[in-house]
Amino acid sequence: MTSPNPALPRPRSRIEAIGIMCFASLCFIAMHTFIKSVRGDVPIAVILWSQYAFQFVLLSALFAPRIARMATSPMLGLQVLRGLMLALTICAMFVAVGLMQLADAIAIAFVAPLLITALSVIILKEKVSPGHWVAIVIGFGGVLVIIQPGSGLFNWTALVPLSAAVSVAIYQTMTRPISQSVGPTTILYNATWVGLIASSIAVPFFWITPSAEAIVFLMAAAGLGAMAHFCLIKAYQWAPASVVAPFAYVELIYASVLGFAAFGDIPDLPTVFGGFIIAASGLYLMRRRSA
Repeated sequence: MTSPNPALPRPRSRIEAIGIMCFASLCFIAMHTFIKSVRGDVPIAVILWSQYAFQFVLLSALFAPRIARMATSPMLGLQVLRGLMLALTICAMFVAVGLMQLADAIAIAFVAPLLITALSVIILKEKVSPGHWVAIVIGFGGVLVIIQPGSGLFNWTALVPLSAAVSVAIYQTMTRPISQSVGPTTILYNATWVGLIASSIAVPFFWITPSAEAIVFLMAAAGLGAMAHFCLIKAYQWAPASVVAPFAYVELIYASVLGFAAFGDIPDLPTVFGGFIIAASGLYLMRRRSA
């Protein structure tokens, strides 16, 4: 179906929105795959700085006419705080994928939607039904299935993606009031320069010049990260969150496939079962919020 006015963009179908959401998820996992490939040779501070530096250059070129307006947008202080939480999230995930299997890290990090629901009660004063709380508790049970605390198999590295999930929940919760008065591209750009400044403060203390191959991988990761965020914004513009958000869970499949293809990782039964529990709980919460 075409727009009746040629000057207006063509309305997007839900299928197109779902498709671009799935593509965004693939870009995210591919990004983490490149990061995991260089994690043993490049310090995390250098990796984090390189991602922000490459993305800042790219976004500055794309948004050049609007940069001044973006930098003076409303709620700038809250945007800066959100950008710092996002940088913490990215840092934690980059550390996590270097310490454990890709599928394990992604599965544990997907507890974030459950934490967002819990934080919405504390920060945004939203009302949450008993069914929501049951889903949150069950979802945390899925995390426990994966990390197996109290067993000889427990590894403290599992707490790294869990901390990433906590910071994800905080910055996503902060996004809600910001997005009511600030556009998504402005939020994205301001978060990028905040992350670049924060990582630039740390990187001189850990600087090691990456190899040519590592630079290529880091540039690929940065490009994929920018593409993923852009596609994510478009997906939420084209269709309601209740339609596209559940498809973020395809990252669990992508992580398993790319983890095996690139590193020979095979998710064990607890990871598969725990990931299923977390996904089911998150999907239930999304469905109830859209009802």
